[in-house]
Amino acid sequence: MFLDAFRSNILSNSDGELVEVNQRCLIDKILARYSSEFVIYRELMQNSDDAKSSSIKIIFETKNSEVTRILFKNNGIYFRPEDWNRLKKIAEGNPDEQKIGAFGVGFYSLFSVCGNPFVFSGGKGMAFYWRGNQLFTKQGQQESTDDWTTFLMDMKEPIEVPNIEKFARFLANSLGFTEYLQKIFVYFNDTLVIRLSKNIQKPEPLRVTTEFNTFSPQKMFQLTSINVGSVQLDVERLIVPTNFSIRQLNSINYRIEKASIFLKTANGDLNVSVSNEFSLKMEQITKKKPPNKTSIQMIFTGFNEHNLSSDSDENISSIFKDLLQYPEQGKIYIGFSTDQTTGCCSHLAARVIPTMERVSIDMANETLAKYNSELLSLTGTLCRILYEDEMDQIKRSYNKKIGTNTANTEQDRVLLEKRAAHALTHFTFHPSTPNAQIGKILESQFFDCTRKKLSILSTNGVLPISDVRIPNPKMMGFIKNVPVVPTVMFERCSIFFIKAKGTLNLIRELNFQDVLYELNNRILCENEMTELLKWYVSYRSSGNFVSASEIEQFKGLARIGNYFRSLKSIRYYLNPGIIQTDIDVPNDVLPYTISKNLSNKDLKNWFGWSELTLVNWAKFIVNKSNLESDPNFAQKVHQILARNLNNTSKNNKEIIRQLFAQKRCIPTKFGMKIPNEAYFQNVTIFPDLPTIEFLKPSSVQSLMELLGVRKVVELKLVFDRLDRGNWDHMQLVKYLASMSSELSPDEMRILKSKPIWPKENLTGLQSAQIRRFITSDLHVPSSLNREFGLPIIEWKGRWSSNAQEGMFLIKLGLREYPTLNTILELAAPPTDPKIRNKAFEYFIDNFEKNYLKVYNSAEVNSAFLPCSDQNVYAKPSECFINPECKIMNFNVIRQDLRFRVEKFGVRHDPNREKLLNELKKISRYERYGDNAKKIFEYLASRQKDFSHSDFDQLASFNFIPLRNKIKPNEIILFNPRSCFFEVQEGLSDFFPCINFGEKANLFLSGCGVKKKPSPVDLAKLLVESSAKLWELTRDDVNIYLNILRVIAIDLKGLGNITKEPSLIARMKGARILIAIKKEHQARLSNSGDDNDGINYYCLSSSDKIFINDNKIYQRVFNPLTAPEEKLLEGLYKELGCRSLQDSVKETSTPKGIRETNKSRQLQKEIMERSSLFYHEYKEHEIKRDQKWLENLKVREVDHVETIYVLEKDRRKERTDVIILQDGGMESWTLYISSNSNLIDIAKHIVKNIYNSHNWKDVGYLNMLLTSPLLVLKEMGYPVDRILEQRKLQNIADQLENEIKSSDNNGSSTCHNHDNHNNFNSLFSDNSRSRHSRGTNSDYDYNFGSVFNGNNLSKIKKLNYEKDKKSVIVNLKTNDKSINVISTTNKRPSITSETTQVLQDQLQNAVKACRSNMGIIVNQKHSTEIVNVSQESQINHCEIIPVHSLSHTQTVQGIKFFLPKVRVLFFQSYYDASLNRFANLLNDLASVFELSTETIHIYYDDSANSIAFNNNGELFFNLKVYIILHDEECKFKPTIYAMAYWFMTLCHELAHNIILPHNSGHEYYFSSFAEIYMSNFLALIDRRGITFKHISFQQKFNQIGFNNHGW
Repeated sequence: MFLDAFRSNILSNSDGELVEVNQRCLIDKILARYSSEFVIYRELMQNSDDAKSSSIKIIFETKNSEVTRILFKNNGIYFRPEDWNRLKKIAEGNPDEQKIGAFGVGFYSLFSVCGNPFVFSGGKGMAFYWRGNQLFTKQGQQESTDDWTTFLMDMKEPIEVPNIEKFARFLANSLGFTEYLQKIFVYFNDTLVIRLSKNIQKPEPLRVTTEFNTFSPQKMFQLTSINVGSVQLDVERLIVPTNFSIRQLNSINYRIEKASIFLKTANGDLNVSVSNEFSLKMEQITKKKPPNKTSIQMIFTGFNEHNLSSDSDENISSIFKDLLQYPEQGKIYIGFSTDQTTGCCSHLAARVIPTMERVSIDMANETLAKYNSELLSLTGTLCRILYEDEMDQIKRSYNKKIGTNTANTEQDRVLLEKRAAHALTHFTFHPSTPNAQIGKILESQFFDCTRKKLSILSTNGVLPISDVRIPNPKMMGFIKNVPVVPTVMFERCSIFFIKAKGTLNLIRELNFQDVLYELNNRILCENEMTELLKWYVSYRSSGNFVSASEIEQFKGLARIGNYFRSLKSIRYYLNPGIIQTDIDVPNDVLPYTISKNLSNKDLKNWFGWSELTLVNWAKFIVNKSNLESDPNFAQKVHQILARNLNNTSKNNKEIIRQLFAQKRCIPTKFGMKIPNEAYFQNVTIFPDLPTIEFLKPSSVQSLMELLGVRKVVELKLVFDRLDRGNWDHMQLVKYLASMSSELSPDEMRILKSKPIWPKENLTGLQSAQIRRFITSDLHVPSSLNREFGLPIIEWKGRWSSNAQEGMFLIKLGLREYPTLNTILELAAPPTDPKIRNKAFEYFIDNFEKNYLKVYNSAEVNSAFLPCSDQNVYAKPSECFINPECKIMNFNVIRQDLRFRVEKFGVRHDPNREKLLNELKKISRYERYGDNAKKIFEYLASRQKDFSHSDFDQLASFNFIPLRNKIKPNEIILFNPRSCFFEVQEGLSDFFPCINFGEKANLFLSGCGVKKKPSPVDLAKLLVESSAKLWELTRDDVNIYLNILRVIAIDLKGLGNITKEPSLIARMKGARILIAIKKEHQARLSNSGDDNDGINYYCLSSSDKIFINDNKIYQRVFNPLTAPEEKLLEGLYKELGCRSLQDSVKETSTPKGIRETNKSRQLQKEIMERSSLFYHEYKEHEIKRDQKWLENLKVREVDHVETIYVLEKDRRKERTDVIILQDGGMESWTLYISSNSNLIDIAKHIVKNIYNSHNWKDVGYLNMLLTSPLLVLKEMGYPVDRILEQRKLQNIADQLENEIKSSDNNGSSTCHNHDNHNNFNSLFSDNSRSRHSRGTNSDYDYNFGSVFNGNNLSKIKKLNYEKDKKSVIVNLKTNDKSINVISTTNKRPSITSETTQVLQDQLQNAVKACRSNMGIIVNQKHSTEIVNVSQESQINHCEIIPVHSLSHTQTVQGIKFFLPKVRVLFFQSYYDASLNRFANLLNDLASVFELSTETIHIYYDDSANSIAFNNNGELFFNLKVYIILHDEECKFKPTIYAMAYWFMTLCHELAHNIILPHNSGHEYYFSSFAEIYMSNFLALIDRRGITFKHISFQQKFNQIGFNNHGW
């Protein structure tokens, strides 16, 4: 070829020329590849380690606080001739395969800061200098005693001294991976600023068993031995401020930080075996041959080393942060750190080949990639060996400490579980960065290097992972023998177990066969059996198939511990509503302690058991021997039978009767009897009858009747015994009364005419012969009749006319009350006063009942009405009812009778003429002034009777008395026009006022008395005369406080004082406020309760008074505080008083932290009951959720030291309870001491989980925390239901996963993955289903785009039948849920329940509104917009894509948006309109209790829309407001504008439930308007907006409607 020949000719005949290299440019390009920070020191330290240096010194010489020279010194081997020679050559590299240097360019990093470096070593020196762009060197030799090799670098230009902390961190990170280097010293001039040292424990060999494959995949490397040791790094460094000056080092004693860390190292020695061809390729690339031997080193923190180095964040020096990576990924070190991570938590030091810049591993070059991959694979083998060794140690500890059942077993178990979790986390591989292939190589070899299954710690010790199961929370209540992953490990190593179960296929979850294994190996206690049955029900209910043979095996193996019975022997379960749980039942009945935890439906469906019937139980219990011998047992049996008798069929009743008919099972007072031998308990006419004895005889009456117990005694026997006199009249009347319905008229006549009944002996004298009377001669035995001296029937016990016996005697003729004439004679004088009063009271009380028909007031001539004056009686026409008229000398009925005698014809008051005449008469009396108040009060009550002319007459009449201040005994009369009302006591020295009381003042006001001084007058009084006023009122501080209250009310609402700014300014600086200070205060507790002490009141100015909003701070500092009244606190804040809560800084430090049984028990109680604490609390009331509380740790301390600082006052106190966030972490800890009480603990928990609280919340939580769950259940608290929520949550998650799985497998058209449906709220205790009224089955609900047509069809496949069941869908928007139930083919009736459901649904729709958090939502609802008419230019709900809008400002809490292409369009003259519109929307948001964060305003003149709803964010167009309403709303919003935007808001809120404009949307739209109309009208009233009916309809017509909405 022509070119080949031409080239050969040139090479053979022409002279050669040297290729020139611009060395300056070459070095600059090299430095560009070495741009990382501290690269100079990295290269020099590597050079020192290669020279086997044990120490280095780095000296920064400064001038004017800037570095001008750097000296780097090491005490390693002196430079050899070949080293001096190689130093002059660029890119030649170090041919020693045991050295790291490969490219020969590291030394030239010095030129980044130095132009002419100088190297001194072993008495020789080499200087570098430039000639143009070429670099030259000169060498020399000189005797010297300096044994250090020194690199001298004069700066090209001064540089800043390095940051000590950052530089020390780099050096410590580098020192951890050097082979020989052990000490580093850093000086600023002559001052030592950093000292680092490394102490290495002598490593011990680790045996590598034959089960491990020690070769790399392609046999290039073999792991021959492993040595494990420990390393301690220590640092001392100066702590200097950021802007310190070098000059200050000698003048200021800066604090020195001393810190240490502990690491473990594992060195693996490797043999290298490569082909000659591969070796040659390596040499061509790296300028050195592959070594025959090499090593890899893992550096990590074992469990003990981790705890020793990092008890808490405060104990970890920032210097060592890069070395302590756990639980983050470690890095690969090639002498020094690269950017490549290992994928696990260990660092790797290995002689892998890096890229030229030495920050990543070369995996691009085929040869180097093969070499590096082989070397890295044995790192995976080393990781596996280290892990298995750790598990062997854990196994030995487990067998020793737990397997032998020694003390502290649980504590040892927890420690081992944490240790195992630490190890597993350490070697759980994650994607490595920046090259993910590195981590994959290590992980692959970690699992492939041995056929042995990975060892993990289980609940039964260390076992192969294939023998261990992933725990199932539903099965943990009864699984004990099957080994499962401990909870601590499962939670901490969740990422590993996800991979192990999935892609790695190493472990599986517990299954049915594991349950059979568990049951085959042991008998369960009742609690465990309960958990087993619950799991079985859940397992079967979830659709899991179990064969008939497996079910039979399950029932046969499941045995109950206390009864040794298998489930196979069970036939029935107990219904405690029928048969009590404390009575004997057959052996084939499931113990109630188990069955009570399961539903009857589940017991029937899944186990085939039926309810134990009353008849079957009766057949069992009738054969019990103690039925006929033990009355108590028999009574219990009869009570059970009687309670359920009404629900028993006729045939079963007959069976029960036959079973008990011949049993001596009826308890009587004469022993156990056969039923037909016993009498009912009310058959007591004769004492020798065997009557039944039951605690509640009425409860068994029906049963006793069924069994044949006798109810009556024959009448013939009764009458025979009456003639013989052997009877008790009390027993007789009870018996006769009980059977009165069976007595014939002739028998009743005999009883009325027979003298059977004895008269009560009022004399007390005993009579040998009992005299008996007929009933009509006697009266009922009432105390009143006794006092009246009437003949009374003798009666034992309490008499009642409504009792059966009383009614029977009255029917026979017994008199109940005296006649009218008798009672009036008894009520009037001269009857004995005692009897007279009683008779009068009786007459009044029984007038309507007994005497109304025969009473005529005109015919009453007896003065029987007692007046208020003693011994004065009058007829009804001679006195008045109102006692107040007595003050004007009128006769009044006695006070206690004024409401009772009007029915007797007594008038209430005198007429107005008598009142005026009497007032003019009595005002001249001497004692008129003493009675004036009462007179005015009475006249006020009669004020409506006076005419205008009467008041005009009184206005000029002097009848108001005031005491002369100069002559106190003198009374002066004033007319109403010359007086003021008294504002409050104590101000008479400042205002000439009167005050006869509120009621009297009403009358005086009508007469013309002027109003009280205004709040402005009172404020000026305080500013000008507060000291004098305080002196006059300090004995009654409430007087002064009342003045402040009046001022506070005015400032809060009336605003009269605010119109005078200068007055307010004077008030802020003046000593006009009452301050409170505690004296002689004794500490009771630190709980924040009020402590004993005396309130000391004084006057002070606002800048010296605090609002007492923290009782602990008040107790600690006892500052001047404001009165604890909400009204006054508002005034004090307005005048500048500060919050005590905000003014005090508090720091708490727990002392002597430890974990104890007490703390563990409390933590367990809190975690188990956490769901109870949130029951019925709404989301906005919760500060931290249930998960936070479940994760709350509890530790016991000696005490808590708390420091309080108020201004310059610093106090320290000891407390017993505190909740603190763990430093730098998301976790929190509750600290308690031995002196802590549960009230304090409850208070701190309440404070942390609720946004606001009071002592009721504290007491409530304390009750939940301390009460046994059984007690809470007995109190009616839904404990089981609340605690079941966690289990139900799993069902919710499973259902949600099924739906997601269904979506992923199908061709889903889902557009929205942000706001997907969350089925969890279906099981939320606070979410109730809400029915839609008047909707059809084909309505489109706003389920979000997750539930489009395809997805709804998938839901139907999950047993949601369209025509048979309700479809429940949950809207989740911004963490708030709305449940919408669409009931097909059924229209719900309108009831109070459905109305409440609708209201709840609308409230949840309001809550579904969310704020715009800057998330771009590029989604438009697929709604069909229907115009009102074809000519309409406005689509009221046309949705503007949010991504096309730009947020420009926030007005009154509402964000304002403009189209991005027209951001500059909005003019400043629209600012006022925007403010008015924002104010209007703020008002309307309050109607629905909407947060303003959910409301947005936009302006778009190109869009034909009024408003739109974007996934719960509500947008309103300012353009529409400006066109329609802005002009009329300039001064105040009009009713037309308010109504228009109220209806718009209702319309958009309805879109939270239904998207399309259909009849369903119209229904919810109108429902919003109806339900919230009352709130809207209340807002209109508060804002003072008036209705104008003339043009209202015209304005309202702006709102267009059709059957599709707006």
